[in-house]
Amino acid sequence: MFNWMWNTYRKILDNMTDGVYLVDLDQKIQYWNRTAESLTGLSAGEVIGKTFNEAGIRYEDEKGKLLQNFEYPVALCFQEKRVVSKNFFIQTKDNGRIPLEESASPLYHRGKITSVISVIKDITHCIEAVELRLRTEKKERLIPICGWCKKIRSDENYWEQLETYLTKEGFGVFTHGMCPSCAEKIFEKKVYLESYQKICKAISSSISLDEVLQLIVTNAVKVMNVKASLLRLLNKETKQLEIAAHYGLSDKYVNKGPVAYDASIDDALAGQSVSVYDMAEHKDSKYYEEALAEGIRSILSIPLRFEKEIIGVLRMYTAEPVKYTEDDLKFITAIAEQGATAIVNAKRFERAVSREKEYLRVFEEITKAVSSTLNVDEVMNLIVKKIPQVMGQKGSSLRLINKENEQLELAAYYGLSAKYANKGPVAYDASIADALAGKAVSVYEIAEHKDSKYYREAIEEGIKTILSIPMRFQNEVIGVLRVYTSKPVQYNETDLKFMETIAEQTAIAIVNAKHFESELSKEKEYLKVFQEVTKAVSSSLRANEVLNMIVRKIPEVMNLKAATVRLLDSTGKNLKLVASFGLSEKYLNKGPVDAEKNVTEALEENPVAIYDVATDNRIRYKKEAEEEGIKSMLTLPVVARGKVLGILRLLTGEPREFSQQEIDFAASLAEQCGIAIENATMYEKTKKEYDNMMQFLDGAFFEKE
Repeated sequence: MFNWMWNTYRKILDNMTDGVYLVDLDQKIQYWNRTAESLTGLSAGEVIGKTFNEAGIRYEDEKGKLLQNFEYPVALCFQEKRVVSKNFFIQTKDNGRIPLEESASPLYHRGKITSVISVIKDITHCIEAVELRLRTEKKERLIPICGWCKKIRSDENYWEQLETYLTKEGFGVFTHGMCPSCAEKIFEKKVYLESYQKICKAISSSISLDEVLQLIVTNAVKVMNVKASLLRLLNKETKQLEIAAHYGLSDKYVNKGPVAYDASIDDALAGQSVSVYDMAEHKDSKYYEEALAEGIRSILSIPLRFEKEIIGVLRMYTAEPVKYTEDDLKFITAIAEQGATAIVNAKRFERAVSREKEYLRVFEEITKAVSSTLNVDEVMNLIVKKIPQVMGQKGSSLRLINKENEQLELAAYYGLSAKYANKGPVAYDASIADALAGKAVSVYEIAEHKDSKYYREAIEEGIKTILSIPMRFQNEVIGVLRVYTSKPVQYNETDLKFMETIAEQTAIAIVNAKHFESELSKEKEYLKVFQEVTKAVSSSLRANEVLNMIVRKIPEVMNLKAATVRLLDSTGKNLKLVASFGLSEKYLNKGPVDAEKNVTEALEENPVAIYDVATDNRIRYKKEAEEEGIKSMLTLPVVARGKVLGILRLLTGEPREFSQQEIDFAASLAEQCGIAIENATMYEKTKKEYDNMMQFLDGAFFEKE
């Protein structure tokens, strides 16, 4: 951490052109330089000692939405323990907005993150320079445009519609509306413009497909003052015009029978926008009788076009013959175009919502399945089985990385033959290379990779596409989840992001299960050793045998370098070595340890854990420990019947922070040391009293003789 007594460093930071601030582990601001003050309008006195929320600092995205605390670079830096850079806007004290680039970097002390220093830079001039350059480049371009049809020639020498060209150039997505001047030309009566605006407003007020369809037919009847209206959408597979919505018609007429591609569709495909159908002139039509019974005299059919595609037909029915003017037909065509746009947008929205709901359902099913067990093999088998089932795919496999041989080793599979799953070794491949390079997902089309190692096996298996999703846990790739399809599949960006999320959950589930099994295995091993020691204590009255067993077993099960037991002598002041394992004679004979602070603390019945023996002041023989290769140490009291008899000391060859589980286990063995010593002492005392009593009885017998 910075030493603020060094005024020179502080002056340097205060005079930097970029804002600099320091945040501690409690995410409170501890330093705020002058540039940070000028950028935000907040003085150091207003923010130091406070969190971002308390200080009133607000970050926004490009749309003006406030960022959450966990989205700030400093918060992400604490969480991910790496440099984090982001661009956003800051809301200044006077309610201004400044575009910033912020880079937050972690500061460490003895291997632990202690604070984060962040640099903020005003990038207003950079943005303005880029915008100016883009505008200049666009102004300097000569764009060929047809003076007759207004089409533009693209760089590929292809003539395309004006709106298509502008969309590709990044001017936005165009929808057809109507300017006031055109409205005056096309519609001589202002009622058309007013009606058009009402219908557009009505059908754009909802994003529900059913509501949009019903609004179209209802407003068509009201505005055009006709008997009824009906909307049919085109089913390309059956070539039928299927009923979508209707208003003003009886159910009997609406459901009179199927309607195939008819004259209105033919007219539309031939370029004619509207078809007027007089029932009096079509007595041989299929549903003539039904139309007469419904009181219909004429039918106006308007194809619904979206871009160049016909998606359906809007029909209006009258009770009397109607002669439509050219303006009427143009108006109706404009309404139909707006209706088609609203229908397509509503369909897209419902598909998006439906897909999101399906993704949520799949995600919930998979996470529920993998969280139902902590057995590693069960977790992996559940994952590979559940994903193809809920995603409707052929199968999946899961391979974990073996860093020693750089192989992807098969861990589980489903929906694949044993022959294909075990086809041969798989080394680090493109999916791993992509993952290490920052790419999340690899899509592999079998037909495009005939030279691949297992191409023939994939063809025989009936595989068309392989999706490889690296499984990451805390920025480390631990394996690859693969999904196989029997048909070529084109994944979109949303699909890939979803699969990446599933892979991330899979990685977490596998790591958690492995961690659980590791902890369970450790607990079992600890229990096994404890049982052995307990058995030895109860079966042996020789304390040395038990103590030597303990100092041998502890390093083995806890992965230590060495262990020793020292007991107090009869004076209760000096410690004597009674058992050791893993240490040289030179180190054992280095000198008395009674005065070491860690020993005196342990003799007061307080376990003492030392992370760095070389720098800790509670260690007296630092040089000797370094020569012996000792890095960390745990010292525990040996107690029996409330009396401290000595110490048990554990030593490691690598820096180590002892967990509470390890301390508790070692303490239980130290307690067994005390019991063994107590048993041996009681035995010696009882044996001595017995011998004395026998000597006394022998003497009394001889006197009687």
